[in-house]
Order: sequence, then C-alpha cells, then structure tokens
Amino acid sequence: MLADSVQNRIKGFMRSGGMSSIAMAFALFGAVLLIMWWATNDGSTMSMLMALSAISIILLSIMLFFFSPYTYIRDDICDSMMVSNLLSLNSMLSSLLVVQPGIYAPVGNDGAIKVFIPASSLSDEDVSGISPGVDVFYTRGSVKGISLLPPGYGLFRNAVEMGAVFTGEGLEGEIKDVLENGMELASLSVSNEGDRVTVLMRNMANAGLCNSIRKADPAICTRMGCPICSSIACMLVSGTGRKVRIEKVEDTGKALMVTFRLF
Repeated sequence: MLADSVQNRIKGFMRSGGMSSIAMAFALFGAVLLIMWWATNDGSTMSMLMALSAISIILLSIMLFFFSPYTYIRDDICDSMMVSNLLSLNSMLSSLLVVQPGIYAPVGNDGAIKVFIPASSLSDEDVSGISPGVDVFYTRGSVKGISLLPPGYGLFRNAVEMGAVFTGEGLEGEIKDVLENGMELASLSVSNEGDRVTVLMRNMANAGLCNSIRKADPAICTRMGCPICSSIACMLVSGTGRKVRIEKVEDTGKALMVTFRLF
C-alpha cells in the first residue's frame, strides 16, 4: 500500500508539471558546474571530468524538459470501459426491434455524421433517399429508424483535429496513415473496388473490445461497429460525401477484414 501511495504521488507530481521544475534545477546545477570548470580549468583529468559532468547534467535537464513521461490507460482497461456502453446501446436497439445494419450518412454542411439504423430492411433506392437530421427518431415517409452519433465519431474528430484531410483522391492512404501512424491503433491495408472498400487490420489496439463485441452479438459489427470500424466509416463518408454501410466483418485468425459499401 505504501508503494502504491508513493507511486500515485509521483504520477500526480509529474502531471502537475513538477518534471519541468526538476529539469530547470538540473539545468541550473549543470550551468554552475560549467562555470566552475571554466574558472578553475587547468587541463587536469579532474577538470575534464567536471566539464563532462556539467554537460551531461545539462543534457539530462533538456531530456527531462522535453520528454516528460505521460500516463496511459492500458488497452484492456480502456476496452472494458467502452464495451458496456456499446452492449447497452445494442440491447436498447434490440428491444425497440431496430436491428438492421446501420447507414452512415452526412448531416448538414458542418461535417457532422450520423449512423442511421432502420427499423426494417431497405432497398438501395431507400438508402439513397435517406437524409437523417439532428433528431434521434427518423419517421419520414415509409422509412423509419433511429439516427445516432456513431461510436467512432470521436476518433474521426480527433483525426481531423490532428490535421487529417479526407478527400476522394488518396483517401485510402489517408485512412491508413491516420490509424497506423497518427493514432497507432492498427496495422492496415485499404483497397477500393468500385462501391466497396476493404480494410484489412492487424495488431489492433482494441482487439479485446472487438472480440467481446463479436462474442456478445456479431450483428453489432454491422449495426454500429466498434470505435475503429465506425471511425473508418466516418472517414469514408467525409472523403466521398456518400452514404456508407459496414457490410461484412470477417476474422481470418491473423487479421480482421472489414468490407464497407458506398451508396
């Protein structure tokens, strides 16, 4: 218990900016040693050791200032925090008999995206006519369903804030770069064949979450999707301006293959 308490105090100290103060103190001490060496330098071995010590301490202070450690949440803990929300939302939709695959669609002109989950099966013509708004319940004409904020919308917005720009040209490379290099969520390849985009993901950071979702109800993968698959759907909507559906999710054992259809 004492060790945990000390560890928590150290983490709190680092988060409060204490490492910057330590770095400044080391820099000051190194500068003092450097001045002492300059004032007493006689070319001896001891003088050389003092100079090396001063330089080493100054370099250490620079490293502490620019490379201060951060606190991260373990992937299994993060997955556990999210899975209950997705399963609860899925149970609510099932109780309302809204169980069809979701359609990701743009909303308005401000870049917002919603996932529309129809109450009944839709034809391609019906999908093309869907125009979800800000309201949760969609009851226009013969098409009825629920319009929700996608589970991966937060990741999508984070990618945009990081500077990602999703356009029709080079969209596959941008998605790969954001998820693989920017967020380090998975190693993936993206291929486009007409109205279908296939994403092959390996070494997923949220593999535990995906496994839990598929074990509880595989239909969640196409109804809403996990945060990563959902964020990719949002990126496709943003880059093409078209509606997108997660059509199929396959676990090949070594990778997860997700097929998206564009309307």
